[in-house]
Amino acid sequence: MNHFLSQRATGLLLAASTMVAAAAPAPAAEVFPSKPVTLLVAFPPGGPADAVARAMEPAMTKALGQPVIIENVPGALGVLAMQRLMSRPADGYTLIMGSPNEAIFAPLANPTARYKAEDLALIAPVSSHPLVVMARPGLPATSLAQLVAASKQPGSRPLTFGSPGHGSMYHVVSEYMAQATGARLMHVPYKGATPMLQDLAGQQIDITILPNLGGSIGLLATGRIKALNVLSDSRMSTLPEVAAISESDLPHKLELVHSVWVGVMTKAGLPAERAGVLLEASHRALQSPEVARALALSGAQPMKPQPLAVSTRFYADEIAKLNAMARSVKLSPQ
Repeated sequence: MNHFLSQRATGLLLAASTMVAAAAPAPAAEVFPSKPVTLLVAFPPGGPADAVARAMEPAMTKALGQPVIIENVPGALGVLAMQRLMSRPADGYTLIMGSPNEAIFAPLANPTARYKAEDLALIAPVSSHPLVVMARPGLPATSLAQLVAASKQPGSRPLTFGSPGHGSMYHVVSEYMAQATGARLMHVPYKGATPMLQDLAGQQIDITILPNLGGSIGLLATGRIKALNVLSDSRMSTLPEVAAISESDLPHKLELVHSVWVGVMTKAGLPAERAGVLLEASHRALQSPEVARALALSGAQPMKPQPLAVSTRFYADEIAKLNAMARSVKLSPQ
């Protein structure tokens, strides 16, 4: 009898424990983000990526409910910042305000880069910045067509063009322009845009191609350098007196339309639900007055919010297009 009661009591205890277990709530899904998010910028303050990142930070912080901390990691044409991103988990807590310079061209030109373009994912393109052909003030040419003609004159020396570094988008676009137009140009690489612009204003080099941001704005406004053409289909609101390349008489002018995009990027392999959170925060930031004002002041063209799948296709197309351009000018690591 006592044995029977003992068995019955044991059964009741097991049943009760099973009911408690069934009634217990399932573990809560991890909230993302639950700590600050780092937004890397691969260049010093003042460039396209930095300007956009700082404009987006307040709205992204509000949307994510966690601080977004901007961290400038300049060096090696963006490789240092990308290596830092690659050293972190693909968990969405480290992002980069990326561009083709560090995402696509740097792995092709810098032998120290231990990543490739496909190791990154584009969450949200933010802005597109038209490139501008800028020249030293004493250069007789007032347009790219005149510059090309001058470089072809018998007995003339090749014109020098500066870039912020070997393998930058601005180096590759300049070489591609020379190839398309037949201009005789000689590359002078610098370690960054600031010393290059100083030499352009000081008449040490003839031209450069850059977006009109940072140091070039003041130099153009004061006439210390001049703009020959905007490599765009239409004129820029911030440089309304400078003709677009579409207005030029140059053959193959459609091949000369170039801009540099900037976007929120992550390490590839981020879980889809976290990518969705970051996409929504980026879209909210894009719609903020602060970002609209910052892009308008820089003459940038805001890119429309789009689904993640569209961003993924856009990035894949950019990799293919810009790799082909790099092969065309025979870009090699240095």
